[in-house]
Amino acid sequence: MSSVKEETKPKIHELSKSRPHESTSNGKPKPAVKARTVGSESKTRGRQTGAVEQTTADKIKQNQDRLHAQRQADGLKKWAHGDGGKDGDLEKKVKRYESYRREEQLPRGVEERRIYVDEARQTVVLPIYGYAVPFHISTIKNVAKTEEADHIVLRVNFQSPGQIAGKKEDMPFEDPDATFIRSASFRSPDQRHMLKVYEAITGLKKMATKKEAERKEMADVIEQEKLIEIKGRHPYVLKQVFPRPATEGKKTDGNLEIHHNGLRFRPDGPASKIDLLFSNIKHLFFQPSEKELIVLIHVHLKSPIMLGKKKTSDVQFYREVTDAGFDETGGKKRRARYGDEDEIEQEQEDRKRRKELDKLFHDFARRIESAAQAQQYELEVDMPFRELSFSGVPFRSNVLLMPTTNCLVHLSEFPFTVITLSEVEIVHLERVSFGLKNFDMVFVFNDFKKPPVHINTIPVVHLDNVKEWLDSCDVPISEGPVNLSWPQIMKTLNEDPYLFYEEGGWSFLTGTGEESESSESSGSVFSGSEDSVESSASDESGSDFGDDDDSEASGSLDEDESEGEDWDELERKAKRADEKRGERGGDSDDDGRKKKGGRR
Repeated sequence: MSSVKEETKPKIHELSKSRPHESTSNGKPKPAVKARTVGSESKTRGRQTGAVEQTTADKIKQNQDRLHAQRQADGLKKWAHGDGGKDGDLEKKVKRYESYRREEQLPRGVEERRIYVDEARQTVVLPIYGYAVPFHISTIKNVAKTEEADHIVLRVNFQSPGQIAGKKEDMPFEDPDATFIRSASFRSPDQRHMLKVYEAITGLKKMATKKEAERKEMADVIEQEKLIEIKGRHPYVLKQVFPRPATEGKKTDGNLEIHHNGLRFRPDGPASKIDLLFSNIKHLFFQPSEKELIVLIHVHLKSPIMLGKKKTSDVQFYREVTDAGFDETGGKKRRARYGDEDEIEQEQEDRKRRKELDKLFHDFARRIESAAQAQQYELEVDMPFRELSFSGVPFRSNVLLMPTTNCLVHLSEFPFTVITLSEVEIVHLERVSFGLKNFDMVFVFNDFKKPPVHINTIPVVHLDNVKEWLDSCDVPISEGPVNLSWPQIMKTLNEDPYLFYEEGGWSFLTGTGEESESSESSGSVFSGSEDSVESSASDESGSDFGDDDDSEASGSLDEDESEGEDWDELERKAKRADEKRGERGGDSDDDGRKKKGGRR
């Protein structure tokens, strides 16, 4: 029986954890055992946490070394044949303009040897040595006027190579070594006519610049195929949803329908419908109403489309989860006796409404996924992970950014942010330094023609989580203490990508090489100087006290040995010496206090 009792008897640390105040066999509690056990457990837990953090950091470092080496090898292989460099797509084509094919097409009035502005053909006709010479507006850089007494001088400046051009003036030339006319000046006493010509040329130049900017902006806009509607049955419909951005600039609701090869939003009002084809959908997101005021389905497109007069790559359909018919401030629908029970009932109804809307939108997103996959399109519903979210500034306002399986998104407010991680070359973390509360994040894409995306002012408490998330997605990471000039870096990279990778690629961001060695050497010198100062100070302070004690002790020993006194006499002398030393020490302390008091 004794053996059975031993087996059923609980261990000490189990007893202390489950029943901390239970008495032992003699009726006395043993708090010391509990305290000792809890302390040992906390120390063990701390060691385990530190070991786990160290192991995670080591794993991240090993994976990052592998990813950086892979990026370097892929870059050398990709750009080995010089694709995309100076001879690639960046080479601008020379445009030819022909204002008039024949002399008869010149407008009337040019025979009067006056400056004529032809807005229809975007041409300025200048009288040069009695001839009417047409110049297309793209060949004119600007026009300037100066007043001289009763005359006015109009100077027309032309585009020519070798000038300091701005960002928008990147016009190529067929033969840059040819002879060019830089400017032409015209002097006339007819100030009214010259001012009219000046305003006409300036307005025509502004209009041409605006059209060229619009043409470049719309270069990537595609013309979608026609939507094939489902026949024979009613399509799946999500009713009473609002689109963002709105087609006519006004908030209008409608129904979202799933058809054979895409989606169609059919508004209730006179607004135009929105068609989204499965072939142009890149990502499909569903965001529930958790900690939000809306539940939404978000579509990110491969190529932008036109909605109204604006192009967009993101179209969103949402519904508000709050009851719009209930007025919180006016209280028109609130009963006279509105108590806690009514408030609890209202909260329960709100939770129920949120749950129903989440299920409705999630099921509809799954139907979109199934319809796209039935047409052999790889489309999956993606959801944001709120537990991995962090705040940042992708545009002008501080918003909540949430990772998904394939992206980093912000979908709750306009403008939206959708960054595809598979298109990212490297992520650089800026302003990572001790003492700073925030850091910045820069996404560099595989397509070097795209400008990097900046997310600023991220709280430093999210730094480790951001690193772990990016590392888990196999995205190379680098960090530095300062902000870099990314336009200049991308310009150098686009000029010769192969040379960029041949000289080390992105290794200048990782802080490896000569810079780290120099920093380590300077750090070691600094620490050594501190150690030497401390050691010298300790040696000096030690010698002040040690020399006096040693001299007194050695002197007393010499005297004792010369006189040959007995032990009792030596003890008495030593006692008197100690008393004198104590009095002398007390006096010195008093003097020190008096001196300090005088300095105050």
